[in-house]
Amino acid sequence: MKFNKETFKYKALSIVRYLGDGFFYPFFALYLQSRGLLESRIGFILSISPLLGILLNPIYSRICKKPIHTKRVLMIVTLLEGILIAAISLSKDFYLISSLTFLMAIFGSCHYPLMDALIALYCDQTEIDYSSIRVYGSFAYIIATSVSGMICKYSFQISFFVSAFLFCLAGIFYFMIKRIDPKQEEVKMDDNRPKGDLKIVFKNKEFIFFIIVYMFLHGLTKTTDNFFSVYLESRGIGAQGYGYIYSYFVLFEVITLIIFSRFIKNKINTYVLLFISSLCLLARIIPNYLYINIYAIIALSALRGIGYAIILHTSYAYVIKILGERLSTHGTMIMMLFYSLFVFLFNNIFGHIIENFSYKAFYLVCAILVLATSILIGIKIIIDKKKNVRI
Repeated sequence: MKFNKETFKYKALSIVRYLGDGFFYPFFALYLQSRGLLESRIGFILSISPLLGILLNPIYSRICKKPIHTKRVLMIVTLLEGILIAAISLSKDFYLISSLTFLMAIFGSCHYPLMDALIALYCDQTEIDYSSIRVYGSFAYIIATSVSGMICKYSFQISFFVSAFLFCLAGIFYFMIKRIDPKQEEVKMDDNRPKGDLKIVFKNKEFIFFIIVYMFLHGLTKTTDNFFSVYLESRGIGAQGYGYIYSYFVLFEVITLIIFSRFIKNKINTYVLLFISSLCLLARIIPNYLYINIYAIIALSALRGIGYAIILHTSYAYVIKILGERLSTHGTMIMMLFYSLFVFLFNNIFGHIIENFSYKAFYLVCAILVLATSILIGIKIIIDKKKNVRI
């Protein structure tokens, strides 16, 4: 395969950004617990980012109307996010950590939907499979969480400073990638369409249904991840062990993404894949609820990697498919808006459920919500099959 310098930049960007993420975000809840915070306060701090995502989403959507604007915004916010991660690592007080997390969320809460939209747009124009680039980020996560887990056993601060450095490096890579312009033929086609982009997006019934499915499926994946580290801590697994476990299920994410990018691609219906993802999540949650042997729970956490890889593989490409390139960033940000609302609400709700009841109650509620989502997806598949619709 011929070497493509620009594609290499996107792969390098994905590696560096996710390396930085892996040295900080998976261990943030454990860091907060090490500062003596209870689950309700941990849930509150973890909900700051999705809350800011809700409030700032319209602003970022308005600023990032063109890919060149998205590129510049991502470059700036990544640098600032890295600086604030370093500041958080030196903080001990609940109110100071909350304030710094608030500032960090201003710059980082909408980062990934913008980044994924930018990568997905580049992949669409160059006819490269999205998973073929995103898989490098997942692979970087394996390395980061393994190494960070060992470091955090002794010092959260060192790991977080490494994260800050890598985030600043990612900002440089954003500067290096070339600008992307929407395809001319699509722009001309859209010139005759009404100007209200958001109205066009919200009138798309396929997109609205997809938002609902994405919000619950991705949102429950995220919220269960947020409390998984402290759940394992309650069962005797510390930061180092959690780092290895995180790497383990991200390894399955990488393997799944490679399989999709090389062999499956767009051969399977999107909702069939999402149904499989929902079953993976359900099969991971129920054993946690049942408090089965901890090693069996660790083994079954591989399902998280498979289910999440499916979400990554389908979501952003699907938005471009049903909305087109011109509206894809709007669609991605709207999708993120509802996802952020879900995570904000349930981070707080689940934190109080765990603190006031138990982890069993938490996982029971999660299992019920995932089961309802699976049923909804199944109904969609049946309806589409009767109408002979394949998306």
